[in-house]
Amino acid sequence: MSKRTIITTIIIPTLLISGLIIFLINNLQEPSAQLILAQQQIHFGTLPEWEGPVTRSVIARNIGRNTLHIQSIHTGCSYAEITGPDAIPPDAEGIFHITINPEILPADETSATATIFTDNSTNPSVSLTIIATAKRFATLTPDTCEFGDITPETTHQKTLTLTVNAPLNTSDIRLLPLSHPRLTWEMTPDSSLITIQLGPLKDRGNFSSLLTVAFPNERTLILPITAKVVAPVVAQPETLRYEIAVPGTQPSLEFTLFGATPFKVLKVTTPDVLTVVNVDNTDESPRKRLKVVWNVPNAPNILREEIQVLTTADPRPIHIPVYGFIQNR
Repeated sequence: MSKRTIITTIIIPTLLISGLIIFLINNLQEPSAQLILAQQQIHFGTLPEWEGPVTRSVIARNIGRNTLHIQSIHTGCSYAEITGPDAIPPDAEGIFHITINPEILPADETSATATIFTDNSTNPSVSLTIIATAKRFATLTPDTCEFGDITPETTHQKTLTLTVNAPLNTSDIRLLPLSHPRLTWEMTPDSSLITIQLGPLKDRGNFSSLLTVAFPNERTLILPITAKVVAPVVAQPETLRYEIAVPGTQPSLEFTLFGATPFKVLKVTTPDVLTVVNVDNTDESPRKRLKVVWNVPNAPNILREEIQVLTTADPRPIHIPVYGFIQNR
């Protein structure tokens, strides 16, 4: 074998392969630039909101041989802010500072994933999990005063617990506004309990209002108050539907009147084709069942009428729509 053949077929390929192996080993062992965090999770613990923002730090290292540039940082939440270096030299460290505002933290323990974007083409982003719990300055239990369904011209009362976590003089706590046309309130001497009284309300429908718990350090808590004023007696079902009736029959349906207190039925107004009968035969009770008979032989093909029931519990009558259809005769 000639010397030229040996060089071209053996020596040169061997040198090329050796150089490639060395290049790959060097690149595997030492990337051009790569960010490594000392920890992938940072736990702030419980943060009292009245003490203001809290900052923790995490160390990051560029394990590459070139300078690493930080392109952007996404915190993944609204309550945290992250600051750090714009670039980290090779084999050097940088510090990222994470600041949390506990006043806008969710009520329970919460976590967010922050992402640091770099100019590393292979691993362009690094994630950091942020965990924290807010300790509120003060809380109301429950946080909404819900009276539910109430009847007109009645008064109702609810008691809430006020918990103050920060040190202050609770005797200076106030409820605002100072007066309300339909609400009155009272606080215990240590301000731990708030008693709200609602009523009497005349107009039916939804009622809502807001009270403000004002603290001596100018902090406040908002207390929503809701209720729905309903009729003293309601009918179930609210609408009667006979669907399709057969000619010559007298189909019947029932409805029940429910009241908060015992009542009497004073008057039932019906069209001529309907007859209402009291099934329970009770004089005065908080519940009455009535049967409605449809006199089909004397009715038009389409039934679209209304029953009105007047009781001793309410000056307004109860309106019950009635629908039906007679099969072709």
